[in-house]
Amino acid sequence: MSSTSRGLGAQLDDLEKSLEQALELVRTTPRDDLTAVDWLETAAKLGGFLSDARDASADVRQTLLGGARSALLLYLRGHVAETVPPHALEGVSGIREWARRIRELRAVGWDINCLGSGSSAPYRLDDAQLAEEVAQSQRIIDSIKGAKPKERIIEYLLHLCPWPAAPKQLEQVAGVPTWRQEIRDLVDEGWLILSHEDDSALPPGFYRLAKIED
Repeated sequence: MSSTSRGLGAQLDDLEKSLEQALELVRTTPRDDLTAVDWLETAAKLGGFLSDARDASADVRQTLLGGARSALLLYLRGHVAETVPPHALEGVSGIREWARRIRELRAVGWDINCLGSGSSAPYRLDDAQLAEEVAQSQRIIDSIKGAKPKERIIEYLLHLCPWPAAPKQLEQVAGVPTWRQEIRDLVDEGWLILSHEDDSALPPGFYRLAKIED
């Protein structure tokens, strides 16, 4: 997906700077006569740079597609039936609490399984989509908590895909009467959201996010 946000370039610059600082710290760490105490001080500084990098990555994610849960859902739906390591999910989400977001996705019906025990156990999304009655349930709508209308709309469409979203539900999710403009903005940003004009099988006023693999 693309973004017209003026802040995206600055966010990527922040990410690059943090990673460069981490790399420079490692490069300048002496290879000879390194003591445990010296390494602890270095590791503490390294942790700060990596934390900054995670925050900058989360900012990019927020600009491009909204919350961590949307990012995880989009990523897993693009890797259905594949084993996904936890570090990939942390990277995608940009937050330490990514496992909580996975539990929230499970709670609304997504079949996401942890394949083992311990912090290194991988995950797998086994079903490519929700059943239509689950996807269009009020439970899904109630679970969406994005800060902005666009964020809430895209998460809702990600849950529904490939099922269509009705105007009433979209307005409820968006929480604003200008939800149609929000959808147009998302289309301008690169999201493949179809209307009746794009797909005659859709009832007028309904919208559908095209298949994730499209």
